[in-house]
Amino acid sequence: MQLITADYPATTPVDTDVHVGVVGSGDLEILLSPPTSSDAATVTVRTSVDGFDTTWRGVLDTFFGRNDLACEVQINDFGATPGMVSLRLSQAFEIASTPDDEPTRGTTGMPFTELNARQRAAMLLDEGTYREILGPTDHVESSHLERQGIVPAADDGAVIARGTIEGTPAAIVALEGKFQGGGIGEVSGAKIAAVLERALVDAENGRPTQVVLLLETGGIRLQEANLGLLAIAEIHAGIVALQRYVPVTAVVAGMVGCFGGMGIAAGLCDRIIMTRAGRLSLNGPEVIETEAGIEEFNSADRSTVWAVTGGEHRVSTGRADALVADNPGAVREAVVSGWNAPPDTHRADRVGELTRELADTDAERTK
Repeated sequence: MQLITADYPATTPVDTDVHVGVVGSGDLEILLSPPTSSDAATVTVRTSVDGFDTTWRGVLDTFFGRNDLACEVQINDFGATPGMVSLRLSQAFEIASTPDDEPTRGTTGMPFTELNARQRAAMLLDEGTYREILGPTDHVESSHLERQGIVPAADDGAVIARGTIEGTPAAIVALEGKFQGGGIGEVSGAKIAAVLERALVDAENGRPTQVVLLLETGGIRLQEANLGLLAIAEIHAGIVALQRYVPVTAVVAGMVGCFGGMGIAAGLCDRIIMTRAGRLSLNGPEVIETEAGIEEFNSADRSTVWAVTGGEHRVSTGRADALVADNPGAVREAVVSGWNAPPDTHRADRVGELTRELADTDAERTK
């Protein structure tokens, strides 16, 4: 882990906060904020790759030599190339020069699976209603990752947004699969649990809020294992408590899938919406192969992986409720459709039915 700082003269101060990028493999996150000094750009880089001071300073010198915005710049890097650094800086400066309150700039017509977590949340909410809670500029991030040589994300990979969907109050949780595989740690887990707890309080006071979980996650973040376990237990309890008042919806679209403890969280939801690219299971293919051997499950066999855990299979076997096209409009329509026709029985109350099904399963029968 390395920290690099630099200052550059500038004359045009930024008057808004800007966030672009993801702390993911070969990528980086950039936050711009109004400057403490109106005649300088102050840059702070946290990078997981040591020993590239000269390269970093060359890229920064070139970029800020031809850009005149005075601002505070925080860069959280996860091994990005110089070209990616310049691209992300250009994106941030373009947005700062032409502010836009919605995080969906340039995403028209994109598949739902190609959007980042913030864009997915914004696409579901009614235009002009998106309001993020504990976003990147609040700097509520994990205190455990940096000491292990991992660059944190400013929002810990969990986007929390409030707004409306077709006029109905809604809270969206969107996990960023590119940051640590969407893994749940202390901060991200607490943010999700708090959304469910807040919605429960609202419902108990006659102000129902619909909750939608956009899940792209491998489950617990191993670097914060015990804290992640505690958080996921709170999430499970929150889902079960809230769905006595309003249905809870999960969306598993791709490309990470939904596994581990968060696979259980999805399984507790009243309605599960998937695309064909989505995957849902308790254990991921690599875990099964490691524990049981490649003869049991070959994680490199993509056709088998999707045949067992993919959206089409999950819907056809009743483990998920709706298979939708990979576009924001289809996902949003399926979310609203589920609200209008809630299930008669919560999944959490179907223990007897599932136990009988398990008892009738022949584990010796070949696939």
